[in-house]
This record gives sequence, C-alpha cells and structure tokens, in this order.
Amino acid sequence: MKTIAKIRAFLLPALSVMVMSAVVACSTGKDELTGNGYGSSSNFRLILRTSPLPVDSYKQILSFDAEGSWQLNTSADWLLLAPVGGAEPNSDEGAAGSQTLSGIGGTPVLLISLANPDENTRSGEITIKSGSKTASLQVSQLGTSSGQIDTGGKPSLSAGWMELPETNAEDGLDAYTVRFTDNSRNYTFYWDYNTFVSNWVAYPLNTALIGDYIARTNAWAYCPLLPAHKQTNISRAYTDASGSYCGYDRGHQLPSADRLGSFARNAQTFYGVNMTPQDDKFNSNIWATVEGRVRALATKTYTDTLYVLTGCVTTGATEFVYDASGNHITIPKAYFKAVLLHEKSSSDIYASTGHYAASAVWFDHAEYSQPGKYNEPLTNDLAISIKDLEERLGYKLFVNLDAAVGAETAETIKTTIIPWLQ
Repeated sequence: MKTIAKIRAFLLPALSVMVMSAVVACSTGKDELTGNGYGSSSNFRLILRTSPLPVDSYKQILSFDAEGSWQLNTSADWLLLAPVGGAEPNSDEGAAGSQTLSGIGGTPVLLISLANPDENTRSGEITIKSGSKTASLQVSQLGTSSGQIDTGGKPSLSAGWMELPETNAEDGLDAYTVRFTDNSRNYTFYWDYNTFVSNWVAYPLNTALIGDYIARTNAWAYCPLLPAHKQTNISRAYTDASGSYCGYDRGHQLPSADRLGSFARNAQTFYGVNMTPQDDKFNSNIWATVEGRVRALATKTYTDTLYVLTGCVTTGATEFVYDASGNHITIPKAYFKAVLLHEKSSSDIYASTGHYAASAVWFDHAEYSQPGKYNEPLTNDLAISIKDLEERLGYKLFVNLDAAVGAETAETIKTTIIPWLQ
C-alpha cells in the first residue's frame, strides 16, 4: 500500500460564528460534531469543517457560539489551541499536558494538530465551558496507513466494495477513500493531478446514509488526504481569467443531499476533490434531476443499497476555469452516473440476477447546457446499459460484481437497462 503524501499545513479561511439548529443535538449520535451536555433549548456547539484530521500537522478554525466568557480544554497532547491572529504554538513540537484557552464571546479559535507518527488513527477530545453550559467534541486524526487504496494491480478488487470500477496502475491517478469518523467509507475518488478533478467518485447509498437531520453545510474545504497544492482551492466560486464569475458551478459528484445525516458527513462532500466545473444551467437542471432520481431509487422499499459511480470525462478537453489559488481546473466534456442496485432478500424483482440490477446515463456537457436540452424532460429513453458505458469509458465498472453473482449473470446485469429515470 502506498503511504499517504505528507499534508502541508495550511490555514483555512476563518469561519463566521455559526448558530446551528438544535435539531441536530437530538440525533442520538448521528452528528459527530455535536456538543453534549447542554439544555434542549441551547444551540451551543463546537464545529470543525475537516474531520478526521490529516496525518500531518494541520491548522483549521474551531468555531462555537458562546455569548459570555468561555474556557476551552483538550487533554490530547497532540492538539494545540491558539487565538486567531495571535502568536501560534510551534506546530512541529509536542506539548505536555492539557491545553487550555480562555476568551469572551464567539471568537473562533485556531486548532493545530501535530503530525501523527503512528500508522493507526488516534482520537482526542475538546471541551468548552461557558457559564452553566458545556459541550464536547471528539476529534480523530488519520494514521500513516489510513485513506489511500493500494493503486498497484487491481485495488478495487482488493477493496471489495461493489461501487468501485477498474483502475490502471500506470495512468498516474490515485484512488483515495474519504471515511466517516467510525472509519467506514463515505466515498472513494480517483484523482487526476493534472486536470485538478476526480475522474470518478464512487459511493454506497441508502436511506440511512442519506439521512435527514441537517441542512446543507456549504463547508468548502480542502480534502485532508492530499497536500493543498495538489488539489483545487474551492473557497470561492470558479472564475475566468479576469476574476469574474464564469458561469460554472462547483458541481458535486457525490451530492450534498446524499449525506444529510450529520454536519461531518455533509461537510466531507464539500471537499474540492468532489467538485468539478459544471455549467450552472446543466448543474441546476437535468443533472440535479438525475441526482434526485438516484436518491429516489436508493430509498425504494425494495432497495437494500444502491452503489453509485459518478464521473466525468476530460479526455480531449481544452477549456478550463480558475480556482481561488489561480489553478487551471479542466472543464469536463461529459458526465455520467452508473447505478448498481442490490435489492433486499425479501424482494424478488431481480431475483433471477442475484438480486442485482444496473443502469447508467451519459450527458455531453456542452450539449446539455444549451436551452432545450438542459431542461429536457428526463425519460427512461436516456438510460444506457453499463456495458455501453464501459465501451465509452474504456474501463470496466463494478468489477466486484463478477465475484458476487458469477461472470455470466454479471454480463446479463450489465447489458440490461433498468427503468429508473421516471
């Protein structure tokens, strides 16, 4: 397994003081970043944008909504607290004992994590007291062996996850997995260091993973699995060379609405590695409709899990936009979604194919950004087979399906189009 590249320490833009809905506090642990031990009428919370923390030293803003005097404390000697704009502790040196910081009001604090020399993930706790209120935040940091899939040979086969496609050890791209705080997978992305977009993002989807506990976070951030200079800075919208808005959105591959179970889970969908430049008319219309159809399919009464592969095609692309750091971000020529449905064992709709069924869509980006196309009704006539999509892409999808149902049945699944767009 390749070791993860060292993460450069960088400071995220300061967050505004955030007052979040108290409904998340009633989610019985579904929000990993919700403070505990406060009254039901309180909105008192500690908030981080990036979790888990990257393996190397890292800086980000810790936000909270205290109105009076407060005291922050952490018992983890690898976490350091500092006032924003003040003198920073040396992030290359350790610190003994508890780390404590006091202040007044909701001024954000700088949280600095020291590099983790161990291969295993480690965890610590941050607590805040303000008057009679208290809140705590469990923080985890990746170890040196976390995150990246082995890109030699067939990593998708060794990982065993049904949503993953074939990868090529010689193409210069790397596969990384963004994980929830319990270390289960959120999504895997296949990163192109030249185009600054992921060729694809693969993820499981069902009712539990979608959730309905929070609103969209808009927590635009770097992914902690990659150095900042090797990924796009999406702290503001894409622009043209003059710095003006160029008509292209920061388009999700894994939609924000597919991860509303917690602040942490939703915030991970706002990493730059999950974004591509999408024409706003395409993104807001036919593509958004497709995303809604995918969620509808994932929440059918007969669906156990939907395995989704969302991707873009940059081969032959010559146009680009600029990110907040002036990087050239390639505008994809086409987009696709492939879905592999695994139905519940109690259902027999797809029993003849091992309880699996699949289908896909493909959209030329420029064509479906034009009037009359971006608002075209979404019908099942637009669906294509997985086999058809494989031929267009030049690589195999859902490579672990053969092992699950046998090569012959897998071929039947990949050549049969299931109706799911209406």
